[in-house]
Amino acid sequence: MSAAELRRLVDIADTLHFSYDPLSMKDEGKEACGELKKRVEALRSSLSSKLESLATTKPTVVREASDYLMEQSEITPVFLERGERLRVNLTAEKPANVRIYNADSRRLLKSYTKTMDVSDTITVPNGAIYLVEVDPMGTQYVTYSVGYYANSLARFANPKDIKADSVAAKKGDWNAVEIKGIAMRNIFDEPRKFTLRGKLKAMFSGSARSVVAVQVPKGATDIMYSLRISTSEQAYYKDGEFNKDLDITYSKVKFLGLPLYESRRGSGLLSRLLDDNRPLCEEDAYCNMYVFMNAAQARKFQNGADASEVKYHIDYTRLGTQSCNGSIPAKGKNTIYFVFDNERMRYTNYIWFEAVAATPKTEYATVKYRIQEKKEKKKDDDWSIEYDEEDQNTDY
Repeated sequence: MSAAELRRLVDIADTLHFSYDPLSMKDEGKEACGELKKRVEALRSSLSSKLESLATTKPTVVREASDYLMEQSEITPVFLERGERLRVNLTAEKPANVRIYNADSRRLLKSYTKTMDVSDTITVPNGAIYLVEVDPMGTQYVTYSVGYYANSLARFANPKDIKADSVAAKKGDWNAVEIKGIAMRNIFDEPRKFTLRGKLKAMFSGSARSVVAVQVPKGATDIMYSLRISTSEQAYYKDGEFNKDLDITYSKVKFLGLPLYESRRGSGLLSRLLDDNRPLCEEDAYCNMYVFMNAAQARKFQNGADASEVKYHIDYTRLGTQSCNGSIPAKGKNTIYFVFDNERMRYTNYIWFEAVAATPKTEYATVKYRIQEKKEKKKDDDWSIEYDEEDQNTDY
């Protein structure tokens, strides 16, 4: 029997019972039901005894990988009670390291250095969460398993699940890893709000164009912006929350490991932050957004020059854009100029513009392990029999 099949049998044994009401039953039915009750109780007792013996000799497998291409260290957490036995098996094509830690006391229990084969069973001295780390020392194929022998049937039937939580740490903390993170800083105290008149109205008052100069802080590598365009002058409750919302999203994803996130998901961190914080978009509200790296060119365009007469950055310029956000590389630049142009003839556009500078920084994180509380398990089957007077003719 596999461990899963044994646990299924434990569930069956726990729910196996027979009950009947002898008060109004005939002697024949009462005797038959009594005999069946004894047989059911004997079976349950016999099952429990056999299962208790099997449970302490059948390993519970926590992690198993066969012909697995491993590129970096992996940790398998497992909870063990005092006196239980931890089983570790490894076969590697090249030397690898295996280390066993007590996560609660942060102590190294045992290590196997530069080995291609491990087959060991260790009796643990304390009840705790233990970590089995397999370090391939480079990319190679390995076959390994981590499991344990439970001390009792109850432990075998109810293995503990371990929850891993990434938390902030300091350099030098136990198991702390370095994360290439970012610091985000608001460029403006409040959103830049302005009005772009329609072309016809701009002939008499106001302007159809406006420029926003974004000063790049020292060390910043990217400028992230949020542009909301509306045909109504009414403010939206999210206006001015761009930096705060970016921080909230960042706090959720930064412990995933930023370089790892970028390489595996095919999407950069900044893209993830922006995707989760898109501004409110109105179908009928749009304008042109030109990006300039040169102040003279931006001023010339603002003063009425045609777009064909100025040099703007074509990669980051958006023509006919609705509300949007994005990022622009800012390394080596002092100022980036955003010029907005309302190309509509009659209708006025209202603009809310926010900008945030992203600067690289090094952060540290570690993993805290804890036992995950389980929800009460529902029984798939109820192996019970109810007997009443109408069933007296049942063939036992």
